[in-house]
Amino acid sequence: MGEMLGSSGSSIVIDSSNIGFQLLKKHGWKEGTGLGISEQGRLEPVKVYVKNNKKGLGAEKKRKTPKSIDPPESKAKNDEEQTSRKKTKALSKRLRKIQEQEKQMQEKEFERAFFREFWPDNV
Repeated sequence: MGEMLGSSGSSIVIDSSNIGFQLLKKHGWKEGTGLGISEQGRLEPVKVYVKNNKKGLGAEKKRKTPKSIDPPESKAKNDEEQTSRKKTKALSKRLRKIQEQEKQMQEKEFERAFFREFWPDNV
């Protein structure tokens, strides 16, 4: 394999046994010229790289923001806020459970009333 000067310095020339090379030749491309009707296109192959992450193509790397160093007083406040949030979460879970039980009781009572109205002998 030889080297050929391109627009961005030097790049490796594709071997003539390459299927892409053969297809280009079949469609009228001449070695050493650019792609396109006016031969204005690229002279070397597109450079490839291995993508090892799960981000989409073209996604930029996320910049890590440095954590701010809080004075000790604010740390104590943050701890208090977190514990109060946990308490609120637990409280809200209990409230939701109680509300759900009340709703089920109402549904059962409605069902009983419905049966009493239409089949008073069975209840």
